[in-house]
Amino acid sequence: MSARCRHAVIALALAFGGITASPAAHSEEFEAEKISNPLLGHAYLTYREGDRFRAMAMLMAADKLKRLGDDRDLARLFLADNFARLGLHEEALAMYTRLARQSVGPQSMRDSAWLEHAKLQLVLGRMDAALQSLTHIKRSLSPAQRVERDSIRARALLEAGKRQEALAALPRINDESSWALYQLFNIGVQLIEHRNKNGALILHQIGRLADSRDREVEAIRDQANLALGYSLLKIGQPDKARGYLEKVRLKSHLSNIALLGMGWSYSSDQNYEQALVFWMELEGRPYRSAYGYETMLAVPYALAKAGAFNQAIEHYQAAQKQIDADTQDMNEAKKKINSDLFPKLISAIPTDETGWLEHWQNTPEAPEQRFLPLLLDNPEFQAALLEYRALIKLGAQLESLESDIGAIEQHQDRSRMDADVAALQRRHQTIGRQIDKARQLQLKQLKQEALRTLSRYQAQLAGHVDQIKFGIAQAIEGGTFELEEGLQ
Repeated sequence: MSARCRHAVIALALAFGGITASPAAHSEEFEAEKISNPLLGHAYLTYREGDRFRAMAMLMAADKLKRLGDDRDLARLFLADNFARLGLHEEALAMYTRLARQSVGPQSMRDSAWLEHAKLQLVLGRMDAALQSLTHIKRSLSPAQRVERDSIRARALLEAGKRQEALAALPRINDESSWALYQLFNIGVQLIEHRNKNGALILHQIGRLADSRDREVEAIRDQANLALGYSLLKIGQPDKARGYLEKVRLKSHLSNIALLGMGWSYSSDQNYEQALVFWMELEGRPYRSAYGYETMLAVPYALAKAGAFNQAIEHYQAAQKQIDADTQDMNEAKKKINSDLFPKLISAIPTDETGWLEHWQNTPEAPEQRFLPLLLDNPEFQAALLEYRALIKLGAQLESLESDIGAIEQHQDRSRMDADVAALQRRHQTIGRQIDKARQLQLKQLKQEALRTLSRYQAQLAGHVDQIKFGIAQAIEGGTFELEEGLQ
């Protein structure tokens, strides 16, 4: 395997930061002890039971009917955070702005709104706007919020090319906010790509955080160790690289990429037998992914280097057969993607908000579904998928809003309800149209990202074909040389 290919794998691993640690601006957890309104309390329990979309629909209805009382701002902050996650960015920014600019209410609420405003502006790539939002914040932030504020400032300054100012603004690395930790991870990766040693220090500190019950914190820690391990491979330090790759949890979805890297670390030391221990394990796994295609070539490469030329040729030929079949299946998958594949797949999987994504990791028989794990390797596709499904779920909840109106009626005077129903329905229609529009745009983006991903892999597979031909030729030549030596 050429150095160019190994570096391509390294670049692939460094790009995995967005898969598990969502960059969406949100702080969606209610603070239960602050809730006094029964409707907000009911929505809170609904949310905690896993039905976020029903909770949102209830709060939108209650807000329009002016039934939230002193908890109105807390509910609106929750709604704005979730609008941001759903891709309704301008709606979220408008809600944050209204909360931040109001003259009544506690300063802590206004500061929280400005902070969320800055986070969303950062996610949208509007660095100047993010920094401007931070200037409005006073002194009422919690410790976790202060870490988020400083991480926003550091990330925005770095993107603006002000590296020294960004480094000076860095907060102490801890696990108080997974959102801030994700930004610090991005800063570390960006600095490493520019060969700045501070990037390695940041990733090292993230990678050595203690075990956490927060799944996002653990995922970011795995990503930091993975990125640092591959960056050390790139500069020819396989021993040090192994120290970081070994820290990636075996149950992590990144463990496969870590195993691939472990193989490369031993291959760099010309210990091909040990490299094969890791690569043969990966080769036997059933579903396709980016690391899987690299492994199909890494195994015969190591076999040839170890002198097992016949086995190397057999593995190369098996890889060629698999690539030919997958290339054809990808063409069929593209046709399905351009039709109604994603709406059908989403409607066919469980409606639970937790665990549904794991369903997509199974390998169905249909070719268009067989590549879903491959698509999910792309952070942009996964983010688009999550947002599209969320919009479908929220739209379904809005369509059944009448049941939530009934829940509101139990807490309110009937004489007040009649005057509000028409206004509520108008609000429902307005939000519904916004969601429909966002859903169509998200579906378009989802299809485009899927097609781009498959085309990118088809181009990669075409390159693999040339490498297979070269590898087979080398293995044949090596086997012939060994045979001739043995006859002398």
